[in-house]
Amino acid sequence: MSMTFETVNADGSIKSEKIFKEIDEDTASYTYRSPSGLLSATQFTQPALTLMEKASFEDMRSKGLVQRDSSFAGHSLGEYSALAALADVMPIESLVSVVFYRGLTMQVAVERDEQGRSNYSMCAVNPSRISKTFNEQALQYVVENISEETGWLLEIVNYNVANMQYVAAGDLRALDCLTNLLNYLKAQNIDIPALMQSMSLDDVKAHLVNIIQECVKQTESKPKPIALERGFATIPLRGIDVPFHSTFLRSGVKPFRSFLLKKINKTTIDPSKLIGKYIPNVTARPFEITKEYFEDVYRLTNSPRIAHILANWEKYEDGERNTGVADA
Repeated sequence: MSMTFETVNADGSIKSEKIFKEIDEDTASYTYRSPSGLLSATQFTQPALTLMEKASFEDMRSKGLVQRDSSFAGHSLGEYSALAALADVMPIESLVSVVFYRGLTMQVAVERDEQGRSNYSMCAVNPSRISKTFNEQALQYVVENISEETGWLLEIVNYNVANMQYVAAGDLRALDCLTNLLNYLKAQNIDIPALMQSMSLDDVKAHLVNIIQECVKQTESKPKPIALERGFATIPLRGIDVPFHSTFLRSGVKPFRSFLLKKINKTTIDPSKLIGKYIPNVTARPFEITKEYFEDVYRLTNSPRIAHILANWEKYEDGERNTGVADA
């Protein structure tokens, strides 16, 4: 009952809400429901995947297939599995609790209809399928203009393979509009990068906005919620109804951080299992306990916690030297 998440009101203010609004002291039971099955609900998908990854790793280790000093990393949810499997940052019970709550805050962050359906999803995008010149910059330009023109959420959230594989997250309408627009650019052989070289940026934008407006008309004429279809350069990620990795979920960071901190016992963490081996998502290079490394993390995140550590680096360094654990 005490689990909460934060939402942003229309005026920009932050409001804390109960995750389980229907539950009170007199509630005898609660039933989870999902229109596509509970394993498609991210609060259950995440623990299931994490446990499978942990079990698979332990199976490989038992067969001598894991080197003792292996470097390791995990993408997004996989980072939790990697840290638990190779660095023993938390016991399995805490790991399951953490990823369940992580999924829960994401699941409740989006509004749903009476059938549990949301208006959000994700799709993979391959710019190279539009033309040889349509690259990451062109895709970013298109995405930003769709979002700006419509006011619908649309962001590139994964940069997987340069100019070949990206993932966009957002409103179903925006994703459908993106698919329609890219189909149009392909069919009409419109070269956005070439236009940017031969026309003023204002003229290019005006031309693109006209195309967006026509695509919006197509999108808004479709039944809701929109069923995304595969395009020349887009593939819908079936079963995904949360805009993962997008700024839309930022309001859930604070309550999740508080929950996570309660589950990590810093006195049991062995830095030797992390230093030079663990490759965080944030930095994409092996973890270090050095001032230069933390300065890099601060440059990337602007984290007030990291800023505090840097401002008191000598004190934390002395604490680590004496105890083996930095008391942050």
